[in-house]
Amino acid sequence: MKKSILFLFLNLFFVSCDQKDCCVIPELSVFHGKWKLVRVTNGFAQLDLLDEAIGYEEELSINAETKTFIRKRKGSPEEKSAFQKGIQGDLDAHILLDENMYHWYNFEEWRGANHLVLYQKSILGAILADGSSYYYLQQ
Repeated sequence: MKKSILFLFLNLFFVSCDQKDCCVIPELSVFHGKWKLVRVTNGFAQLDLLDEAIGYEEELSINAETKTFIRKRKGSPEEKSAFQKGIQGDLDAHILLDENMYHWYNFEEWRGANHLVLYQKSILGAILADGSSYYYLQQ
């Protein structure tokens, strides 16, 4: 009987060690998930394009466990990069490590929901003026 209980206890112990409860990196957790592009605001002309008027469909898959950023745009090759949070030009930045690029980012409430807003992508160390802003709604 004691051997059976010990065997059961050890089995439960080793099975529980194989499963991770959560390994989302806390500082990246706000990005974690799938995001759908719903609005583009052109920086120079201040044109606001919504939903179908954008002219293409785009989705971001951001994995805060593996620090992976994937952009899928219908009809275009998938973009994939490791990412991290950082600062560029004194603003919060979403840095795409494999591309040596960044997006400034913020979160903005629009139409009653919180959106991830990514500024137009730029080369690390450069400052892009009058770029577009891309609004993503978490799915």
